[in-house]
Amino acid sequence: MMVKITIPACCTYGLTVLAILLTMTQRGWAQCGSVGDPIVNITFGTASNPDIGRGTTTYTLRSNGSLNDGEYKLASNVSQGRPEWHNLGNHTPGQPDGLMLVVNASHAAGEFYRIRVTGLCHDTRFRFSAMIANANQPDNCGENTILPNVRFVIEGRYGNVVNNPYATGNIPTTSSPVWQEYGFEFDTGGETEFDLVLINDNPGGCGNDLAIDDIQFRPCGPLLALEPFWLRTQADSLFFCEGEVDPIVIGSRVSSGSGYPATPVFQWQSRAGSEDTWQDMPGERGSSLTFIPIHDQWYRLTAAATEANLGNQLCRITSDAIRIAQVAPLSATLVSQVLDALCVHESVSFSPPGHSRENAGPVAYQWLLDEGNGLAPIPGATTGEYRFDAGAQTRSVVLLREVTNICGERIITHEYAFDVREIVRAAFTLAELTSCADDEPILLTAGTLLNPEAGMVGVYSGNGVSDGFFDPRLAGVGEHTITYSAPPDVRCAVPAQVVMTVFDSVSMSPMLPMVMLAGQRVTLRPETNAIRFQWDNQPGLDDYRVLNPVASPTETTTYTLRASNEHGCSKEVSVTVNVLRNLQVPNGFTPNGDGINDGWEIAGLEQYPNVFIQVFNRWGAPVFSSKGYPTPWNGQFNGAPLPAGTYYYTIASDVLRQPLSGSVSILR
Repeated sequence: MMVKITIPACCTYGLTVLAILLTMTQRGWAQCGSVGDPIVNITFGTASNPDIGRGTTTYTLRSNGSLNDGEYKLASNVSQGRPEWHNLGNHTPGQPDGLMLVVNASHAAGEFYRIRVTGLCHDTRFRFSAMIANANQPDNCGENTILPNVRFVIEGRYGNVVNNPYATGNIPTTSSPVWQEYGFEFDTGGETEFDLVLINDNPGGCGNDLAIDDIQFRPCGPLLALEPFWLRTQADSLFFCEGEVDPIVIGSRVSSGSGYPATPVFQWQSRAGSEDTWQDMPGERGSSLTFIPIHDQWYRLTAAATEANLGNQLCRITSDAIRIAQVAPLSATLVSQVLDALCVHESVSFSPPGHSRENAGPVAYQWLLDEGNGLAPIPGATTGEYRFDAGAQTRSVVLLREVTNICGERIITHEYAFDVREIVRAAFTLAELTSCADDEPILLTAGTLLNPEAGMVGVYSGNGVSDGFFDPRLAGVGEHTITYSAPPDVRCAVPAQVVMTVFDSVSMSPMLPMVMLAGQRVTLRPETNAIRFQWDNQPGLDDYRVLNPVASPTETTTYTLRASNEHGCSKEVSVTVNVLRNLQVPNGFTPNGDGINDGWEIAGLEQYPNVFIQVFNRWGAPVFSSKGYPTPWNGQFNGAPLPAGTYYYTIASDVLRQPLSGSVSILR
């Protein structure tokens, strides 16, 4: 049976009604939903007061040292049985120094524990359970580990087994220690006295070692659970306000099932908060309970299938308990905090701890805002955390967290003061968002600030930025973010950014001057990795858009090439094509020292590349040679004047298709 508490919201004046709905459920291995107080509750005591209870065991006590087969000890940790066993403390809640039964199973089956219970009711269901843990770690015995298997047996007063056999089955080893609840339920039938027995069904050896704690025997029946649904409840308490004296009425509805009659027999119980023992409330045996709320008073419902069973405390089941508590006045030290300035539209999270005070009861939260015009609730801001949007204008703000209890009392627990500042927003554009790696620095002048303070000057920054310029040579090839923003010490600044892409430049080698004779043609051969070409419009080229045009100028001409790559990066290179005049070779000279026509001088010969002159006498013997024609021939051979007469010459050069030849006379 399920007990449900419902308090209508309408009943804040007059009679307060608390309704209990009883329904039946079945869970897990049990048919029972609710249980009564333990008839047997063996926890094995504490370190200062060990207690094996009223039971007996066939095992031998060993208080000190490691356990051998067939021995037990009361220990606070499983590893006290043997050092290689699990590090696992006792299971009993609220007993950090509690003990447990630690067993090294004997080779033959034997009783871990036996205890007799008497004075039970006929035809009543009970639950027999124990917490059991395998003491061994997986690698203690390897593949040959013997696993514990515990059998739960109920024997009548004459030794007859009254329950169907129940065993845990093999309890596996685990890498981490685990307590597991095992047990079963049975009906007493016509008997009232039983032995509860835990038996080892597997042989001893390496393994079959276990710990047992919290052996319990309790009456059980339909689920009887209090489930308050009213806003005045919190956990297991129902709160009322100071000065409220209206009675609370608890009613009930019952569904059939789980072996109980459609209408069980009830007994209401109560106890003061400082007491441990529940007391039957005289005369409160009906389907309702009316009482005036008293602070720190507990109530619960007990039930049994028959009147006779109700008279035996060992045969009752109980509901969850509910505590009646008076709401304590709200009280908290106001936490005031001055925060750093926020920016318009900036969100900030406030997460003060929830209000906590004994018997405060359920509370509600509300954020309040004071912008100089008085306090105003912030719609929807009712939780312990609020994200604050500062708004759209500069102002001073106070944000407060208000707590309200169920009695309408209100207090302010937290106060946050801060300024909200307008945003200094930057704008920044560039006419060109690409440059070449060898371009000149670009002056950055397009940045502006919105809402700046007087005299505020924006700042450019980023890779390649220096003194208000973006230098592609300093930045290097790639994408570079240029930022324009208010100065770094400005709190509420939103920068603007553009991305400048720097492309690799064109590779271009210098070109040496070229020479040719009038009427000849030369091919211009610049060295570059460019893909597009444009020569200037000087005359004499066969094509102005190719890398290697053919030049045939009629006079010396300088040609300039602009070459660019796929990104539009370009460079220029110039080359001069020298058009040489035809040589006029003198046919004689007078090297007599009078300063007139003393040398054989060929005008214009110095412009001919790699010129080579040779002069021979009439017998073909060389008398003069010169590479590059540094000085005119003075008519001497080996420092001595040659005789007057006719001599023969050849002149060779890179621009001459064949050497020039002729004669020259020395006149004395």
